[in-house]
Amino acid sequence: MMLHGVTNQEIATQEGVTENYVTFVVTGRRVGYRIRRAIARACGVSVKYLWPDTDDDLPEAA
Repeated sequence: MMLHGVTNQEIATQEGVTENYVTFVVTGRRVGYRIRRAIARACGVSVKYLWPDTDDDLPEAA
């Protein structure tokens, strides 16, 4: 995220969640599929690239 100039606060504001929740997703304490998608989109990479354990069919709700 740092390489792409993306902050946890930006993702949190964009997705309507707390910065702590984004941190939990980044560190693996929460799954947060919607947040994973937002982070990957902001960094210009696939979700699978950042989280190889992610299924191709992500649920819509986290």
